[in-house]
Amino acid sequence: MGGLNRRGWCGLILATLIVLTTLTPQFRSAVAFPEAIKLPVGECHSLRLNLPFPAAVRLRQGSGLKLNNRWLTGQPASISLSGPLTLESARPGRTEMEFLLFGIPWKRVVVNTKVPERIVPGGHSIGVLLTSQGIIVVGYDNLSASPGRPRSPARDAGITTGDLLLEADGKALVTITDLAQAVEQAGREGRSVRIKLRRGADTHLVEVDPLPSPGNHYRIGLYVRDGANGVGTLSFYDPLTGYYGALGHVITDPDTGTPLPIREGSIVKALISSITAGVRGHPGEKIGVFQPEENTWGDISANTEFGIFGQLNMPLRNPYFKEPIPVALAGEVHPGPAEMYTVLERDRVERFQIEIERVLNRETPSDKGLVLCITDPTLLRKSGGIVQGMSGSPIIQDGKLAGIVTHVFVNDPSHGFGVLAEWMVEKSKRLAEGTVFVPSFIADLSADVFAN
Repeated sequence: MGGLNRRGWCGLILATLIVLTTLTPQFRSAVAFPEAIKLPVGECHSLRLNLPFPAAVRLRQGSGLKLNNRWLTGQPASISLSGPLTLESARPGRTEMEFLLFGIPWKRVVVNTKVPERIVPGGHSIGVLLTSQGIIVVGYDNLSASPGRPRSPARDAGITTGDLLLEADGKALVTITDLAQAVEQAGREGRSVRIKLRRGADTHLVEVDPLPSPGNHYRIGLYVRDGANGVGTLSFYDPLTGYYGALGHVITDPDTGTPLPIREGSIVKALISSITAGVRGHPGEKIGVFQPEENTWGDISANTEFGIFGQLNMPLRNPYFKEPIPVALAGEVHPGPAEMYTVLERDRVERFQIEIERVLNRETPSDKGLVLCITDPTLLRKSGGIVQGMSGSPIIQDGKLAGIVTHVFVNDPSHGFGVLAEWMVEKSKRLAEGTVFVPSFIADLSADVFAN
């Protein structure tokens, strides 16, 4: 009995020690020690473990990696984990190092080194004009088939909100007028209209019986949309590919909330005429006037989770940056002061002070990768914080493009989310792959287009 008690007490003491150890900052730091690090060529990256243990590190794969200003080799080199560790790489590529505690292998860390991308930051207000790939169903309209019996033939046929209508009687639907003409013709001929639609990844064929309406016209009881437009902010321009990125988040249909599949689109100049300030529970917005007569600035080739992308017709010029600047890797973005660039009046890009409060996820791409707070008194006075139309505003930290504004907190307009710039620029690079781009202006960053 006594032996069992002693074993029980020993187990309890051991369990208590384990629990107390896991609560220490040193243990949490060791668990959080990264297994992969992205490192810009020629720049330093600091790590801090605060572990009071003897340790060593050696190179398992690759070369050209420095730790605390010493080149790593395959032979273990003694280090102290109680102070900061400084990593630096001399060339791009993949390197793997291994840490040892008490001579026992503890953790392997992969270091991926790359030459930082360099882009021209945006901040310019743009008008976004999109035409969808088909006609989007946004609601139903009840028609009177007979007195007291309203119905929607489209709903009866199984068409639902969010469906994308692609064809009517074998003809492609590009505009709302195309659908109206097909319905009218079928109604006058006394037959059903055959509609091909897309729902998610599936395609369906349905037959709808048009009903006569006042004015001797035929309808099928649908509210539809064939595109979208609005004001946003240009995020960056890549002088090597001619591609731009804007908005930082996907464009969705305002009624259905589903991503808008685009057939074609363009961006044009937008002059901001006024600002409706945001207040708790009611996001504000920029009121802009499109300037299509000044030529289309660029096309829209993709509507993605990180915004819209396409090619500019002319290079971007930003009054604050004479040369392209580096894009911060996700691991470089940190809580602290930063700057946001956006337009509040006409087409003048301005700089405002913000604070990056948290970096939410450096490993998994997301349009909510960081939390930011507006601290600039002028911006807070004029707009109340982040308003609709600021999506896409670039965030600069430590001289690098760190993030892009994407969303506002509805209950606190002074706060919002941003996407880490690395993810958005990488998306732009992937979209630009295979694009033939040999413009005469590729190195001419002094052009007057986008000048303020």
